[in-house]
Amino acid sequence: MSTNARDMVWDFYATADQLDVNPGAVNQMVFVARNPTDQPMTAQAIPSISPAEAAAYFHKTECFCFSQQVLQPGERIEMPVRFIVDRDLPKDVKHLTLAYTLFDITARQPPVAHVASQSVQSAR
Repeated sequence: MSTNARDMVWDFYATADQLDVNPGAVNQMVFVARNPTDQPMTAQAIPSISPAEAAAYFHKTECFCFSQQVLQPGERIEMPVRFIVDRDLPKDVKHLTLAYTLFDITARQPPVAHVASQSVQSAR
């Protein structure tokens, strides 16, 4: 699942609605983000797993949520998530939901292009 936090304007979605996983194997899901604005923006994705008791059995090995994403105006990126579901997942857990909420953190973490333009203006 993918959702935008309030005030986040990016297009943000998974390339598939569901995925059959193989416990113990590396699995992958791809998410897409696009900045439709005319300004560089910085975002941070926050993940959650449900049911909560399954979170201990879900191990991300690569995730766009590990770092902030900076997109230039109109830029689109594909962001993979690679993960392993532990073979010890309780047998009664048949479905896991991996959800991300995407937050606009531009005000707290300005994109590099934005910071550089401020530095040039400050130097004048």
